Amino acid sequence: MSKMRSVAGIWTAMVMILLFSTWAMGQDIKLPAGTKFTVGWSNASLGNPWRIAMVKMVEEEAKKYPSVNLLITNAEDKAAKQISDAEDLMAKGINILMLSPTTLHGVNPVVDKAAEKKIPLVVVQRETSNKNYTALVGNEDVSLGMMTVVEMARILGNEGKIAVVEGIAGASSTLGRTQGIKSALANFPNLKLVSLQPGDYQEAKAITATENIIQANPDLNGVITHSGTMARGALKALRNAGKAGKVVVVSIGSENHVLKEIKRGNMHSTVMEPTRVGVEGFRVALRLLAGEKLPKLNPTFAPVVNSYNIDAWVKMDGPDDSWVW
Repeated sequence: MSKMRSVAGIWTAMVMILLFSTWAMGQDIKLPAGTKFTVGWSNASLGNPWRIAMVKMVEEEAKKYPSVNLLITNAEDKAAKQISDAEDLMAKGINILMLSPTTLHGVNPVVDKAAEKKIPLVVVQRETSNKNYTALVGNEDVSLGMMTVVEMARILGNEGKIAVVEGIAGASSTLGRTQGIKSALANFPNLKLVSLQPGDYQEAKAITATENIIQANPDLNGVITHSGTMARGALKALRNAGKAGKVVVVSIGSENHVLKEIKRGNMHSTVMEPTRVGVEGFRVALRLLAGEKLPKLNPTFAPVVNSYNIDAWVKMDGPDDSWVW
C-alpha cells in the first residue's frame, strides 16, 4: 500500500467517527410511566479532573429523570476493587449496569457476571477485551491517537523527533491511543518516535516524564500527550527548560486550559476527547431501559482544534478547568 493510500485511510477513519457518531443531545428520553429504575455505574476512578468532570455531568443528567436511581462506585483504578464494586451493584437488583473499566482485561469477569444475571451492560469510555456486553459508548482511542500523529506531521512538515507521554498502563484508552500513534507513524518514516513515558493521566507525573524526555533528547521536536491534564504537565516542564512554543505539543483533550494554550501559541493542536461520553453512556442505558434497539458500538465524535479554528472553541474568560466538549 502506498503512503498516500495509507494516509487516506487515516482520514477515512476520522470521517467514520463523525458518520457513526451517536450523540443524542436532543429531547429527554421517555421511560415507561410509573416504573422505577436503578442504574448502577462501576466507575474506574476519580483520579484526574477529566474523570471527575465526567461523573459530575452524569449526575446532573440523572437529575432530569426522577424515576431513575443512579448508584456510582469508585474503583480507585484497581481492577479487583472494580470487580467487587460491580458485584455489589448487581446484588442490589439494578436494572442495568454501566462499566468504565480500570483495565482492558482485568474486569472481564464483570462482563460474564452481568451476562449470567441477564443484566444489560453498557461499557463506557474504556473498553474490555470481553465483548459480551450490550453496548459500548466510547472515544475511539486508536483513531484519537492516529489523529495526533497526522496533526504532528502537518505541523512539523512530516519529519522530526517526537515523544509520547502515555496514560495508565494497561488501560484500554492508553493501549488504543499508543496503538493508533504507532500505526500512523508507519506512514511518516521521517517522524521518529524517540521515547514513550508513562504519565498516568496525571499532571505531576507528566512533568517528570517530560523532564526525562527532554533531558535524554535535547533536539526533540514534538510531544504528544494522551490527555489534557498531562499536556499541562508537559508544558510546565517545557517552560522550565526554556522550550515552550519551540517544541510542538499535540494533545488529546477538550479542557479549556489546553485551548487557551493553543490560542497563546504554547500548544499547537488537540484532538477533542468528549467529557460527555459519560452522559452519552447514561443516555444509552436509559434508551435500552426504554426498549430501544441500539447498535452495539457507539463511538463519539472527536474534532481537531488548532490555530485555524481555535477561536470557535476557546473561552479565554472562562475557567481553566472546564471542558468545552
